[in-house]
Amino acid sequence: MELRTTTVVTSAPQPAAPPRAGIVSFALRFTGYLYAVGLQDAFADLVARHEPLRTVHPVVNSAATRLVLGADAAPTVHLVPILTPGRDLPVLVADFLDEIRLAPMPVHARTFRIVDTVDDVPEHLLIVGLSRRAADRLSPARLSRDLITAYAARRRNRPTRWDTPRPATLHVHELRRVQLLEPALATIG
Repeated sequence: MELRTTTVVTSAPQPAAPPRAGIVSFALRFTGYLYAVGLQDAFADLVARHEPLRTVHPVVNSAATRLVLGADAAPTVHLVPILTPGRDLPVLVADFLDEIRLAPMPVHARTFRIVDTVDDVPEHLLIVGLSRRAADRLSPARLSRDLITAYAARRRNRPTRWDTPRPATLHVHELRRVQLLEPALATIG
């Protein structure tokens, strides 16, 4: 049995409310089988690779201080998919982005499994929220590429090798397609 996954990178779906200050968000849509444990491990690899995702700015003596956490000291993100109908997704995403707006950590993520797909093919949406400081140093495109590289390695139960470029054609058990979409073209269903 082949386990196929297709991924599309989009801006995070948001309702018509004003954008959340201090947060840059984007989404990865997975169609097909999602190895949630591998995705969580890949996200940990991503945080370990990029220093801005481990940098916090605590206030000490009324002044903000820059503190880079070690890869083993950085908080882990739990990416257990939350089952939701597609019509409720914008509200859940908005609630998630409101929840992380004042959080001190520079990166947050949550995975949703959309349960009312037309063709019964599993569909997941990973929402990633970055603090403005982290987003100024790392683009969503680079983070998406690195996360997908790490996820492809974790699906094969191998450690991520950042020094090797990704091949143009991917193995069938890896992601088949990654496409960066313009925010205006991003749709939920």
